[in-house]
Amino acid sequence: MESAVNHSIYPHAEIQAADAVAKAFIDKTPTMVEYPFKFPELKPYEVRLRILYTGLCHSDVHTVKSEWYPAQYPIVPGHEVLGIVTHVGAEVKNLKVGDRAGFGPQRFYCEECKACKKGDIQLCTGVLVPETLFLYDPYFGGYATHFQGPSKTCVKIPESLPSDRTAPLLCAGVTVFAPLKRFVKEGQSVGIIGIGGLGHLAVKYAKALGCRVTAYTSKVAEKKDELTKLGADEVRSSIDLDELKANAGSHHFIINCLSTNNNPLMNAYIDLTRRDGRFCQVGAPANGEELNINLRKLIGGQINLFGSMIGSVKDTEEMLEFSAKHN
Repeated sequence: MESAVNHSIYPHAEIQAADAVAKAFIDKTPTMVEYPFKFPELKPYEVRLRILYTGLCHSDVHTVKSEWYPAQYPIVPGHEVLGIVTHVGAEVKNLKVGDRAGFGPQRFYCEECKACKKGDIQLCTGVLVPETLFLYDPYFGGYATHFQGPSKTCVKIPESLPSDRTAPLLCAGVTVFAPLKRFVKEGQSVGIIGIGGLGHLAVKYAKALGCRVTAYTSKVAEKKDELTKLGADEVRSSIDLDELKANAGSHHFIINCLSTNNNPLMNAYIDLTRRDGRFCQVGAPANGEELNINLRKLIGGQINLFGSMIGSVKDTEEMLEFSAKHN
């Protein structure tokens, strides 16, 4: 890679002198290039990891393609980062060299705003430069050999969780676990719409929480056996409007992992919710995608329509312990 491509925080270095090597995107095109670089000096509150695994989240795609905001290139995505601690700052208390640890989507939080004081650090409104709320852009994420960031958003990984399966839990896992744990009760009917990275984990968590689980997918024949093994009690179509309408009012809780801007489908998804039930949106669309929702049905059914934003460090730690307990 030519040294003319450079980054303001992570200067390009010759490979022999580099602290780490990243896979970077230099523009919107889907091509990664090798980028050897130097880290800034380790701050007292930071840790550095030698990365073992980094998950691929659809957020990475949105960000690299500048579909949410103009990305700052070169950009190194990846916010499901698991590795071994190699360096710790002088003020770090929660981790030590040699620990297996991980970062999710959140890089920093201020501790002073109303959300932070309430414990909802993922909703922090007080982060100012040079830190940022999210893990990457302008900072580098986990598509690299090493990662450096604040220890207070870095969690220790339970010993029983395998490294190769745990990295996706640090975003996808907590994103679906947090609202499920917050709102569902044992014995309730839960519908999971969209069976991908988020959805398959939502099926497992909802089942482990003692719920009756229905998985909605566009590929029923292809995925039914696997979803049944994951814990789904029923598998139904997410694209057949007649089938969706026939199942209106079926679920106490819906978690929608899709980011569709198809108005008929989205309204049919909301209609799956029982009266006085909850519909949780976690699938994030690109900017500019808009929907027309039938508000009269929300009112008439007293349906709670809301979004959920990843989870706090506490949520993440609880999710990891729950995952270890329930395999």
